[in-house]
Amino acid sequence: MSGSKPLIVSPSSIEATLDSIWENLASSQGNAKMRACLFNLILVTKKTPRAAYIRGVAQRVIEKFPSRILFIVIEEGKNEQDFETAVSVISPSHESDIACDLIEFSVTEGAAERIPYGILPHLVPDLPIYLVWADDPTEENPISYQLEKLASRIIFDSEAADNLPLFAKSLLYHQKVAGCDIADLSWARTENWRTLLYSTFRTPERLKELADVASVKIEYNSLETTFFSHTKIQAIYLQAWLACQLNWTFKKIEKSNSHLLFHYENEQNKALTIELIPSSMPLQDLAPGAITTFILGTNGDANFRFKRIPETPQVVNLYICSKDKCDAPTQFLLTKSGMGLTLVKEICRKGTSQHYLRLLEFLAQLEQKSL
Repeated sequence: MSGSKPLIVSPSSIEATLDSIWENLASSQGNAKMRACLFNLILVTKKTPRAAYIRGVAQRVIEKFPSRILFIVIEEGKNEQDFETAVSVISPSHESDIACDLIEFSVTEGAAERIPYGILPHLVPDLPIYLVWADDPTEENPISYQLEKLASRIIFDSEAADNLPLFAKSLLYHQKVAGCDIADLSWARTENWRTLLYSTFRTPERLKELADVASVKIEYNSLETTFFSHTKIQAIYLQAWLACQLNWTFKKIEKSNSHLLFHYENEQNKALTIELIPSSMPLQDLAPGAITTFILGTNGDANFRFKRIPETPQVVNLYICSKDKCDAPTQFLLTKSGMGLTLVKEICRKGTSQHYLRLLEFLAQLEQKSL
């Protein structure tokens, strides 16, 4: 990643300073860049160690989609009216012919209400506005609804949420009030596994076996990092999505040591259990919370075992066995993920996933202390 050094400027000088930077770039021999912008990307986060990570995510986005980035960092607990702005130009690499505007707003909590007025003059007209809300939407924030009314699409990250049922209720409310599309990065991170399950169980024979599920075990990477500590979210999402799509009736949640057990009844009123199992096996290039193993057993003794290969975690082996036979293992290649790549994919999408909305409605009905 390359670009100009950030310049601290007054809010009224943002555009003039950016124009001056571009003039200097144009006059530099061998360093001419094309000023490119496909959409406006607004990122909002608190002043924490995670802010640097979110900034890096924005840089990953412009590698695929040039955009004008407005990066907002709010320092909590201060009532002073501190409002600082900085501008720079960033490019995916020294060799790249394109570059993008980066406008940074560093404000105290007391000055946060000025942010909507500060960014409005700097949104490129007639282009979509994507808002990445990197903090917990259940917490009170004086600017959330003002910014959401500007957005074409709001992208949340449930990693920032301490309470999933409350998070689900909040997102449903935000969508209703904002009236725009919503997305969730943790939901997007489960796409590989949802696609894998769909492709495996799409035939009439497999669908019949799926309807006869007795138990499911999901192992996930529980190793935490500075930026990711809620590692069970993807596993919760995957099992809840499966339950919603198969019309299972939720009964209760149990906690057994570090395991989480979801109890359901299927459409034939047969009991079934989904067990979420943390796994600390350090797999190469595997993000925190990523699903490592998915095992599904039926009442008819059929067993489906999806397991990542430790040496090449993007590859999943599928073993299918029954009391009569065992099929030859099948391999699947999962696409690489990561917050930067996941965000790029979510920006490309249109609309709000109806599967995700149904998932939110399911989670919202659970007790707030259950997850």
